[in-house]
Amino acid sequence: MADSVPVSDVVCVDDMGKARVMEPVLADKVANLKDQCAEFMNDIELYRESVDTFIGVMDHLAKQVEREKRDAIVVSNKLASLPNKTEEEIAKLQVTAWAGSQIEQKTTELERYKIEHRSLQKIESDQTDLINRLSFQS
Repeated sequence: MADSVPVSDVVCVDDMGKARVMEPVLADKVANLKDQCAEFMNDIELYRESVDTFIGVMDHLAKQVEREKRDAIVVSNKLASLPNKTEEEIAKLQVTAWAGSQIEQKTTELERYKIEHRSLQKIESDQTDLINRLSFQS
């Protein structure tokens, strides 16, 4: 039993009258360490909550950025197709202008034909009158 420690070195009575297995100084250090560990765990929990909040905010911002990127792509595509649409509109307007010009030319031609038709009807009427007068004279 050379390794044995006297009981008086292992068991102590603290200020409160409680029997302790370790010395009061060591027991105080252990209690202090226990309190520090509890505070550290509270700090870790607060840190975890902060990190979770931060992750939530970053997820929200990432979704918002993705939405903005999609909107920007849509606007970019519309902008890229704008010259094509402009060219199509110009072509339509040119066709419309050409058709309007054709209609104007045909309307003018129709008026000219109407005048010519009236003139020819008058000539026909005059010739018919002349033939009738000559027929009656003979």
